[in-house]
Amino acid sequence: MKRIALIKIVFKNKLAFALIAILAVFSPQCEKPLEENPTSLLTNKVFYQTPNDALLAVNAAYDHLGSGSNNSDFGGVYFNNYWAVQALASDNGNSGRPEPNAVQLAEFRHDASNLMVQDIWEDIYRTINLANLAIANIPGIEMDESLKSRFLGEVHFIRGLMYFELVRMFGDVPLLTVPTEDLSILTISRTPVEEVYAQLISDLQMAEATLPVRYSGADIGRATTGAASGYLARVHLTREEWSLAQQQAEKVMALGVYRLLPDFADVFKIANNNSDEVVFATNFTLNNDAIWETSQFNVRALPLALNRNSNSWEVPTLDVYNIFDDLDRRKEVTFATSFTESDGTVLEFPPHIFKYWDQQAEPSASSGGNDFFNLRYSDILLMYAEASNESNGGPSAEAYEAINRVRRRARFAEGEERNTLPDLSGLDQAGFREQVWLERRKEFVWEGQRWFDLVRQERLKTRVEAAKSGISVDENKYKLFGIPQRERDINPNLSQNPGY
Repeated sequence: MKRIALIKIVFKNKLAFALIAILAVFSPQCEKPLEENPTSLLTNKVFYQTPNDALLAVNAAYDHLGSGSNNSDFGGVYFNNYWAVQALASDNGNSGRPEPNAVQLAEFRHDASNLMVQDIWEDIYRTINLANLAIANIPGIEMDESLKSRFLGEVHFIRGLMYFELVRMFGDVPLLTVPTEDLSILTISRTPVEEVYAQLISDLQMAEATLPVRYSGADIGRATTGAASGYLARVHLTREEWSLAQQQAEKVMALGVYRLLPDFADVFKIANNNSDEVVFATNFTLNNDAIWETSQFNVRALPLALNRNSNSWEVPTLDVYNIFDDLDRRKEVTFATSFTESDGTVLEFPPHIFKYWDQQAEPSASSGGNDFFNLRYSDILLMYAEASNESNGGPSAEAYEAINRVRRRARFAEGEERNTLPDLSGLDQAGFREQVWLERRKEFVWEGQRWFDLVRQERLKTRVEAAKSGISVDENKYKLFGIPQRERDINPNLSQNPGY
Protein backbone atom coordinates (compact mmCIF):
# COMPACT_ATOMS: atom_id res chain seq x y z
CA MET A 1 0.00 0.00 0.00
CA LYS A 2 1.51 3.31 -1.05
CA ARG A 3 0.82 7.00 -0.88
CA ILE A 4 2.38 10.17 -2.22
CA ALA A 5 4.09 12.13 0.53
CA LEU A 6 4.88 15.82 0.67
CA ILE A 7 7.98 17.36 2.22
CA LYS A 8 7.62 20.82 3.67
CA ILE A 9 10.40 22.59 5.52
CA VAL A 10 9.78 25.70 7.61
CA PHE A 11 12.60 27.81 9.05
CA LYS A 12 11.56 30.31 11.68
CA ASN A 13 12.77 33.28 9.74
CA LYS A 14 9.22 33.71 8.81
CA LEU A 15 8.32 30.87 6.59
CA ALA A 16 10.68 29.86 3.86
CA PHE A 17 8.78 27.03 2.20
CA ALA A 18 10.06 24.30 -0.07
CA LEU A 19 7.65 21.74 -1.41
CA ILE A 20 8.45 18.58 -3.27
CA ALA A 21 6.54 15.42 -4.03
CA ILE A 22 8.55 12.44 -2.84
CA LEU A 23 7.99 9.06 -4.45
CA ALA A 24 5.66 6.54 -2.85
CA VAL A 25 6.41 5.34 0.64
CA PHE A 26 4.71 2.68 2.71
CA SER A 27 1.54 3.62 4.51
CA PRO A 28 1.11 3.00 8.25
CA GLN A 29 -0.57 -0.35 7.51
CA CYS A 30 2.46 -1.81 5.77
CA GLU A 31 5.61 -3.32 7.28
CA LYS A 32 8.40 -0.74 7.69
CA PRO A 33 11.73 -2.24 8.87
CA LEU A 34 13.85 0.86 9.49
CA GLU A 35 11.15 2.42 7.37
CA GLU A 36 12.32 2.86 3.78
CA ASN A 37 10.76 0.98 0.87
CA PRO A 38 13.47 0.32 -1.76
CA THR A 39 11.12 1.64 -4.46
CA SER A 40 10.62 4.90 -2.59
CA LEU A 41 14.11 6.26 -3.03
CA LEU A 42 14.91 9.35 -5.02
CA THR A 43 17.62 8.33 -7.46
CA ASN A 44 19.81 10.62 -9.50
CA LYS A 45 17.92 9.44 -12.59
CA VAL A 46 14.71 11.19 -11.53
CA PHE A 47 15.98 13.77 -9.06
CA TYR A 48 19.25 15.30 -7.81
CA GLN A 49 19.90 17.17 -11.02
CA THR A 50 19.67 20.85 -10.08
CA PRO A 51 20.76 23.06 -7.17
CA ASN A 52 17.11 23.32 -6.15
CA ASP A 53 16.92 19.52 -6.01
CA ALA A 54 19.88 19.60 -3.62
CA LEU A 55 18.17 22.21 -1.46
CA LEU A 56 14.98 20.19 -1.27
CA ALA A 57 16.90 17.04 -0.38
CA VAL A 58 18.60 18.82 2.52
CA ASN A 59 15.28 20.29 3.62
CA ALA A 60 13.77 16.82 3.67
CA ALA A 61 16.23 15.78 6.38
CA TYR A 62 15.43 18.88 8.45
CA ASP A 63 11.73 18.17 8.00
CA HIS A 64 12.10 14.80 9.68
CA LEU A 65 13.60 16.43 12.78
CA GLY A 66 10.41 18.36 13.41
CA SER A 67 7.09 18.17 11.67
CA GLY A 68 7.91 15.08 9.63
CA SER A 69 5.10 16.04 7.28
CA ASN A 70 5.90 13.19 4.90
CA ASN A 71 6.12 10.60 7.67
CA SER A 72 3.54 7.86 7.68
CA ASP A 73 3.18 8.22 11.45
CA PHE A 74 2.89 11.11 13.87
CA GLY A 75 5.57 13.76 13.39
CA GLY A 76 9.36 13.68 13.32
CA VAL A 77 12.20 12.92 15.75
CA TYR A 78 11.74 15.87 18.13
CA PHE A 79 8.01 16.32 17.62
CA ASN A 80 6.80 14.58 20.77
CA ASN A 81 8.07 11.24 22.06
CA TYR A 82 11.77 12.10 22.25
CA TRP A 83 11.48 14.70 24.99
CA ALA A 84 8.56 12.91 26.64
CA VAL A 85 10.57 9.69 26.99
CA GLN A 86 13.58 11.52 28.42
CA ALA A 87 11.38 13.13 31.09
CA LEU A 88 9.34 10.05 31.95
CA ALA A 89 12.35 7.73 32.29
CA SER A 90 13.96 10.03 34.85
CA ASP A 91 13.29 11.81 38.14
CA ASN A 92 11.62 14.69 36.29
CA GLY A 93 8.40 13.25 34.90
CA ASN A 94 5.36 11.07 35.39
CA SER A 95 2.54 10.08 33.10
CA GLY A 96 -0.60 12.11 33.66
CA ARG A 97 -2.82 9.56 31.92
CA PRO A 98 -3.28 5.78 32.04
CA GLU A 99 -1.46 5.22 28.73
CA PRO A 100 0.48 1.94 29.10
CA ASN A 101 3.62 2.94 27.19
CA ALA A 102 4.02 6.19 29.14
CA VAL A 103 3.20 4.60 32.51
CA GLN A 104 5.73 1.81 31.93
CA LEU A 105 8.46 4.35 31.20
CA ALA A 106 7.65 6.46 34.25
CA GLU A 107 7.60 3.37 36.48
CA PHE A 108 10.64 1.71 34.90
CA ARG A 109 8.71 -1.32 33.70
CA HIS A 110 9.23 -0.67 29.99
CA ASP A 111 10.41 -3.43 27.70
CA ALA A 112 11.41 -3.77 24.06
CA SER A 113 7.81 -3.47 22.88
CA ASN A 114 7.37 0.11 24.13
CA LEU A 115 5.82 2.05 21.27
CA MET A 116 7.12 5.46 22.31
CA VAL A 117 10.69 4.19 22.15
CA GLN A 118 10.01 2.36 18.90
CA ASP A 119 8.69 5.59 17.39
CA ILE A 120 11.99 7.37 18.19
CA TRP A 121 14.04 4.56 16.62
CA GLU A 122 11.97 4.62 13.42
CA ASP A 123 11.97 8.40 13.07
CA ILE A 124 15.74 8.58 13.54
CA TYR A 125 16.43 5.95 10.89
CA ARG A 126 14.08 7.64 8.44
CA THR A 127 16.05 10.84 8.96
CA ILE A 128 19.38 9.05 8.57
CA ASN A 129 18.26 7.56 5.28
CA LEU A 130 17.26 10.98 3.96
CA ALA A 131 20.66 12.35 4.99
CA ASN A 132 22.36 9.39 3.32
CA LEU A 133 20.42 10.05 0.11
CA ALA A 134 21.57 13.66 0.09
CA ILE A 135 25.18 12.77 0.93
CA ALA A 136 25.29 10.17 -1.85
CA ASN A 137 23.70 12.28 -4.57
CA ILE A 138 24.45 15.97 -4.03
CA PRO A 139 28.15 15.64 -5.01
CA GLY A 140 27.11 14.76 -8.58
CA ILE A 141 24.98 17.88 -9.06
CA GLU A 142 26.51 20.70 -11.08
CA MET A 143 26.20 23.75 -8.85
CA ASP A 144 28.13 26.36 -6.90
CA GLU A 145 30.80 24.45 -5.01
CA SER A 146 30.63 26.54 -1.84
CA LEU A 147 26.88 26.04 -1.60
CA LYS A 148 27.31 22.34 -2.32
CA SER A 149 29.83 22.12 0.50
CA ARG A 150 27.42 23.85 2.87
CA PHE A 151 24.55 21.55 1.93
CA LEU A 152 26.74 18.51 2.54
CA GLY A 153 27.85 19.96 5.87
CA GLU A 154 24.22 20.33 6.90
CA VAL A 155 23.26 16.74 6.16
CA HIS A 156 26.45 15.40 7.74
CA PHE A 157 25.47 17.39 10.84
CA ILE A 158 22.00 15.87 10.84
CA ARG A 159 23.33 12.35 10.35
CA GLY A 160 25.90 12.82 13.11
CA LEU A 161 23.22 14.16 15.44
CA MET A 162 20.93 11.21 14.71
CA TYR A 163 23.62 8.62 15.40
CA PHE A 164 24.50 10.42 18.63
CA GLU A 165 20.90 10.07 19.77
CA LEU A 166 20.86 6.40 18.78
CA VAL A 167 24.14 5.38 20.38
CA ARG A 168 23.25 7.09 23.66
CA MET A 169 19.83 5.47 23.81
CA PHE A 170 20.55 2.00 22.45
CA GLY A 171 24.31 1.37 22.49
CA ASP A 172 25.36 -0.74 19.49
CA VAL A 173 23.11 0.15 16.55
CA PRO A 174 23.09 -0.60 12.81
CA LEU A 175 25.42 1.89 11.14
CA LEU A 176 24.07 2.84 7.72
CA THR A 177 26.04 5.39 5.72
CA VAL A 178 24.58 4.70 2.27
CA PRO A 179 20.92 4.89 1.24
CA THR A 180 18.78 1.81 1.66
CA GLU A 181 18.48 0.65 -1.91
CA ASP A 182 17.71 -3.04 -1.46
CA LEU A 183 16.43 -5.53 1.10
CA SER A 184 19.86 -6.10 2.65
CA ILE A 185 18.70 -3.85 5.47
CA LEU A 186 16.57 -6.74 6.69
CA THR A 187 19.69 -8.64 7.76
CA ILE A 188 21.99 -5.85 8.97
CA SER A 189 23.48 -6.37 12.42
CA ARG A 190 24.41 -3.90 15.15
CA THR A 191 27.66 -1.96 14.91
CA PRO A 192 29.85 -1.57 18.04
CA VAL A 193 29.49 1.68 19.95
CA GLU A 194 33.05 2.84 19.21
CA GLU A 195 32.54 2.55 15.46
CA VAL A 196 29.27 4.48 15.68
CA TYR A 197 30.98 7.21 17.68
CA ALA A 198 33.84 7.36 15.18
CA GLN A 199 31.36 7.92 12.36
CA LEU A 200 29.23 10.52 14.12
CA ILE A 201 32.30 12.45 15.30
CA SER A 202 33.58 12.45 11.72
CA ASP A 203 30.20 13.74 10.51
CA LEU A 204 30.12 16.53 13.09
CA GLN A 205 33.73 17.49 12.38
CA MET A 206 32.96 17.72 8.68
CA ALA A 207 29.98 19.96 9.49
CA GLU A 208 32.11 22.07 11.83
CA ALA A 209 34.64 22.68 9.05
CA THR A 210 32.14 23.59 6.33
CA LEU A 211 29.16 25.35 7.91
CA PRO A 212 28.92 29.11 8.38
CA VAL A 213 28.93 30.87 11.74
CA ARG A 214 25.46 32.27 11.11
CA TYR A 215 22.83 32.77 8.41
CA SER A 216 20.57 35.55 7.25
CA GLY A 217 17.17 35.77 5.65
CA ALA A 218 15.28 32.58 4.92
CA ASP A 219 18.21 30.39 5.98
CA ILE A 220 18.09 31.34 9.66
CA GLY A 221 17.52 28.15 11.65
CA ARG A 222 19.90 25.91 9.73
CA ALA A 223 22.82 24.12 11.36
CA THR A 224 25.96 26.23 11.90
CA THR A 225 29.57 25.58 12.78
CA GLY A 226 28.67 26.54 16.36
CA ALA A 227 25.98 23.86 16.43
CA ALA A 228 28.49 21.25 15.24
CA SER A 229 31.11 22.38 17.79
CA GLY A 230 28.48 22.40 20.51
CA TYR A 231 27.37 18.88 19.76
CA LEU A 232 30.97 17.73 19.67
CA ALA A 233 31.30 19.19 23.18
CA ARG A 234 28.27 17.15 24.23
CA VAL A 235 29.70 14.02 22.60
CA HIS A 236 33.01 14.36 24.43
CA LEU A 237 31.25 15.21 27.71
CA THR A 238 29.18 12.03 27.36
CA ARG A 239 32.38 10.04 26.79
CA GLU A 240 34.14 11.77 29.70
CA GLU A 241 36.77 13.14 27.35
CA TRP A 242 36.97 16.24 29.46
CA SER A 243 39.73 18.21 27.74
CA LEU A 244 38.14 17.72 24.33
CA ALA A 245 34.73 18.71 25.70
CA GLN A 246 36.23 21.86 27.18
CA GLN A 247 37.97 22.72 23.92
CA GLN A 248 34.79 22.30 21.88
CA ALA A 249 32.76 24.43 24.29
CA GLU A 250 35.46 27.09 24.13
CA LYS A 251 35.17 27.13 20.34
CA VAL A 252 31.48 28.01 20.61
CA MET A 253 32.14 30.66 23.25
CA ALA A 254 34.91 32.20 21.14
CA LEU A 255 32.62 32.69 18.13
CA GLY A 256 31.12 35.72 19.84
CA VAL A 257 27.65 35.25 18.33
CA TYR A 258 25.84 33.64 21.28
CA ARG A 259 24.66 35.12 24.56
CA LEU A 260 22.19 34.48 27.35
CA LEU A 261 18.99 36.46 26.98
CA PRO A 262 18.54 38.79 29.98
CA ASP A 263 15.41 37.07 31.30
CA PHE A 264 14.87 33.29 31.31
CA ALA A 265 11.26 33.90 30.27
CA ASP A 266 12.47 35.54 27.05
CA VAL A 267 13.93 32.25 25.82
CA PHE A 268 10.48 30.74 25.42
CA LYS A 269 8.81 33.62 23.62
CA ILE A 270 7.99 32.51 20.11
CA ALA A 271 9.41 35.74 18.69
CA ASN A 272 12.79 34.72 20.18
CA ASN A 273 12.89 31.17 18.84
CA ASN A 274 15.99 31.97 16.80
CA SER A 275 17.55 34.28 19.36
CA ASP A 276 21.25 34.61 20.10
CA GLU A 277 20.86 32.04 22.88
CA VAL A 278 19.84 29.27 20.48
CA VAL A 279 22.78 27.26 19.17
CA PHE A 280 20.51 24.77 17.41
CA ALA A 281 16.77 24.18 17.52
CA THR A 282 14.14 22.15 15.74
CA ASN A 283 11.83 24.75 14.24
CA PHE A 284 8.07 24.69 14.52
CA THR A 285 5.55 27.37 13.56
CA LEU A 286 2.15 28.74 14.52
CA ASN A 287 1.12 28.73 10.87
CA ASN A 288 -1.32 25.84 10.48
CA ASP A 289 -1.39 25.60 6.69
CA ALA A 290 0.33 22.20 6.73
CA ILE A 291 0.11 19.06 8.84
CA TRP A 292 2.25 18.70 11.98
CA GLU A 293 4.04 22.02 11.73
CA THR A 294 3.15 22.94 15.29
CA SER A 295 4.91 21.34 18.25
CA GLN A 296 3.29 19.10 20.84
CA PHE A 297 4.33 20.93 24.01
CA ASN A 298 0.96 22.52 24.73
CA VAL A 299 -1.23 19.53 24.10
CA ARG A 300 0.97 17.17 26.10
CA ALA A 301 2.22 19.34 28.96
CA LEU A 302 -0.48 21.88 29.85
CA PRO A 303 -3.13 20.88 32.41
CA LEU A 304 -6.44 19.39 31.40
CA ALA A 305 -8.07 21.87 33.76
CA LEU A 306 -7.30 24.70 31.31
CA ASN A 307 -10.00 23.30 29.03
CA ARG A 308 -7.94 24.21 26.00
CA ASN A 309 -5.90 21.99 23.70
CA SER A 310 -4.26 20.59 26.84
CA ASN A 311 -4.34 17.08 28.22
CA SER A 312 -1.84 16.60 31.10
CA TRP A 313 -0.23 13.72 29.23
CA GLU A 314 3.13 14.18 30.94
CA VAL A 315 3.53 15.97 34.27
CA PRO A 316 6.56 16.95 36.37
CA THR A 317 7.40 15.18 39.60
CA LEU A 318 7.11 17.13 42.84
CA ASP A 319 10.80 16.33 43.28
CA VAL A 320 11.87 18.52 40.36
CA TYR A 321 9.35 21.23 41.26
CA ASN A 322 10.68 21.43 44.81
CA ILE A 323 14.39 21.77 43.99
CA PHE A 324 13.92 25.43 43.01
CA ASP A 325 14.16 28.38 45.34
CA ASP A 326 10.86 30.26 45.03
CA LEU A 327 12.75 33.36 43.83
CA ASP A 328 14.52 31.47 41.06
CA ARG A 329 13.04 32.96 37.88
CA ARG A 330 13.19 29.53 36.24
CA LYS A 331 10.61 28.11 38.66
CA GLU A 332 7.80 30.51 37.76
CA VAL A 333 8.61 30.28 34.05
CA THR A 334 8.92 26.49 33.94
CA PHE A 335 5.91 25.56 36.09
CA ALA A 336 2.47 26.79 37.10
CA THR A 337 0.01 25.57 39.72
CA SER A 338 -2.79 27.99 38.90
CA PHE A 339 -4.14 30.08 36.05
CA THR A 340 -6.48 33.08 36.12
CA GLU A 341 -8.96 33.30 33.28
CA SER A 342 -10.00 36.64 31.76
CA ASP A 343 -13.22 36.62 33.79
CA GLY A 344 -11.28 36.25 37.05
CA THR A 345 -11.88 32.54 37.49
CA VAL A 346 -8.85 30.92 39.13
CA LEU A 347 -8.00 27.39 38.07
CA GLU A 348 -5.78 25.37 40.38
CA PHE A 349 -3.92 22.17 39.61
CA PRO A 350 -0.75 20.27 40.57
CA PRO A 351 2.48 21.58 39.00
CA HIS A 352 2.50 21.43 35.20
CA ILE A 353 5.03 22.54 32.61
CA PHE A 354 4.19 26.03 31.32
CA LYS A 355 7.54 27.17 29.89
CA TYR A 356 6.60 26.46 26.27
CA TRP A 357 3.25 28.25 26.31
CA ASP A 358 3.66 31.77 24.97
CA GLN A 359 0.36 33.14 26.24
CA GLN A 360 0.62 36.37 24.25
CA ALA A 361 1.39 34.70 20.92
CA GLU A 362 -1.02 31.78 21.29
CA PRO A 363 -3.57 32.62 24.01
CA SER A 364 -5.87 29.73 23.16
CA ALA A 365 -3.01 27.19 23.38
CA SER A 366 -4.65 25.54 20.39
CA SER A 367 -1.29 24.98 18.72
CA GLY A 368 2.36 24.97 19.66
CA GLY A 369 4.65 27.36 17.85
CA ASN A 370 7.57 27.11 20.24
CA ASP A 371 10.70 25.35 19.04
CA PHE A 372 12.40 22.34 20.55
CA PHE A 373 15.72 23.70 21.78
CA ASN A 374 18.29 21.03 20.99
CA LEU A 375 21.17 23.15 22.25
CA ARG A 376 21.15 26.48 24.08
CA TYR A 377 24.07 28.69 25.02
CA SER A 378 23.47 28.05 28.72
CA ASP A 379 24.25 24.40 27.95
CA ILE A 380 27.55 25.41 26.35
CA LEU A 381 28.45 27.36 29.51
CA LEU A 382 27.52 24.50 31.84
CA MET A 383 29.32 21.91 29.70
CA TYR A 384 32.38 24.13 29.75
CA ALA A 385 32.17 24.49 33.54
CA GLU A 386 31.80 20.73 34.07
CA ALA A 387 34.51 19.72 31.61
CA SER A 388 36.95 22.32 32.94
CA ASN A 389 36.38 21.19 36.52
CA GLU A 390 37.05 17.57 35.58
CA SER A 391 40.03 18.17 33.30
CA ASN A 392 41.78 20.56 35.70
CA GLY A 393 41.13 18.75 38.97
CA GLY A 394 38.88 21.51 40.28
CA PRO A 395 37.10 24.69 39.28
CA SER A 396 39.02 27.51 37.65
CA ALA A 397 38.00 31.17 37.65
CA GLU A 398 36.67 30.66 34.11
CA ALA A 399 34.58 27.66 35.21
CA TYR A 400 33.09 29.70 38.05
CA GLU A 401 32.27 32.51 35.65
CA ALA A 402 30.51 30.12 33.27
CA ILE A 403 28.18 28.62 35.89
CA ASN A 404 27.65 31.95 37.63
CA ARG A 405 26.48 33.52 34.39
CA VAL A 406 23.68 30.96 34.29
CA ARG A 407 22.83 31.56 37.96
CA ARG A 408 22.91 35.35 37.57
CA ARG A 409 20.43 35.22 34.73
CA ALA A 410 18.07 33.18 36.96
CA ARG A 411 18.16 36.03 39.51
CA PHE A 412 16.58 38.51 37.12
CA ALA A 413 12.89 38.92 36.39
CA GLU A 414 11.74 41.73 34.11
CA GLY A 415 14.94 43.64 34.78
CA GLU A 416 14.80 43.38 38.56
CA GLU A 417 17.46 41.41 40.47
CA ARG A 418 16.28 39.10 43.22
CA ASN A 419 18.06 38.05 46.39
CA THR A 420 18.74 34.45 45.40
CA LEU A 421 21.36 32.22 43.76
CA PRO A 422 24.52 34.06 44.86
CA ASP A 423 27.67 33.53 42.82
CA LEU A 424 29.47 30.31 43.70
CA SER A 425 33.01 30.29 45.09
CA GLY A 426 35.32 28.25 47.30
CA LEU A 427 34.15 24.80 46.21
CA ASP A 428 36.29 21.72 45.79
CA GLN A 429 36.02 19.58 42.66
CA ALA A 430 33.22 17.34 44.00
CA GLY A 431 31.21 20.26 45.33
CA PHE A 432 31.50 22.17 42.07
CA ARG A 433 30.47 19.06 40.12
CA GLU A 434 27.31 18.74 42.21
CA GLN A 435 26.45 22.38 41.62
CA VAL A 436 26.86 22.03 37.85
CA TRP A 437 24.63 18.97 37.85
CA LEU A 438 22.00 20.83 39.88
CA GLU A 439 22.06 23.83 37.55
CA ARG A 440 21.66 21.52 34.57
CA ARG A 441 18.56 20.02 36.09
CA LYS A 442 17.01 23.41 36.79
CA GLU A 443 17.94 24.95 33.46
CA PHE A 444 16.76 22.19 31.11
CA VAL A 445 13.49 20.83 32.53
CA TRP A 446 11.52 19.17 29.72
CA GLU A 447 14.25 19.84 27.14
CA GLY A 448 15.13 16.19 26.44
CA GLN A 449 18.25 16.02 28.63
CA ARG A 450 17.52 14.51 32.03
CA TRP A 451 17.70 10.76 31.31
CA PHE A 452 20.94 11.27 29.37
CA ASP A 453 22.44 13.26 32.24
CA LEU A 454 21.47 10.72 34.89
CA VAL A 455 22.89 7.83 32.88
CA ARG A 456 26.24 9.48 32.22
CA GLN A 457 26.43 10.63 35.85
CA GLU A 458 25.63 7.06 37.00
CA ARG A 459 22.82 8.38 39.20
CA LEU A 460 19.74 7.01 37.44
CA LYS A 461 18.81 4.55 40.18
CA THR A 462 19.47 6.78 43.18
CA ARG A 463 17.79 9.87 41.80
CA VAL A 464 14.69 8.16 40.37
CA GLU A 465 14.08 6.10 43.50
CA ALA A 466 14.42 9.24 45.61
CA ALA A 467 11.95 11.14 43.41
CA LYS A 468 9.35 8.45 42.76
CA SER A 469 8.09 6.58 45.79
CA GLY A 470 7.82 2.83 45.35
CA ILE A 471 9.76 2.71 42.08
CA SER A 472 12.71 0.32 41.80
CA VAL A 473 15.22 0.90 39.00
CA ASP A 474 17.43 -1.80 37.51
CA GLU A 475 20.27 0.54 36.57
CA ASN A 476 22.14 -2.11 34.58
CA LYS A 477 19.10 -2.64 32.37
CA TYR A 478 17.79 0.89 32.06
CA LYS A 479 21.06 2.61 31.22
CA LEU A 480 19.98 1.72 27.67
CA PHE A 481 16.61 1.27 26.03
CA GLY A 482 15.64 -2.01 24.40
CA ILE A 483 16.11 -2.54 20.67
CA PRO A 484 12.49 -2.37 19.46
CA GLN A 485 11.14 -5.90 19.35
CA ARG A 486 9.30 -5.21 16.12
CA GLU A 487 12.62 -4.59 14.37
CA ARG A 488 14.08 -7.79 15.81
CA ASP A 489 11.06 -9.76 14.64
CA ILE A 490 11.81 -8.58 11.11
CA ASN A 491 15.60 -8.77 11.33
CA PRO A 492 16.95 -11.88 13.09
CA ASN A 493 20.49 -10.41 13.17
CA LEU A 494 19.58 -7.62 15.59
CA SER A 495 20.72 -8.68 19.05
CA GLN A 496 19.07 -7.32 22.20
CA ASN A 497 20.38 -5.25 25.09
CA PRO A 498 20.87 -6.93 28.51
CA GLY A 499 17.70 -7.29 30.56
CA TYR A 500 15.26 -7.00 27.65
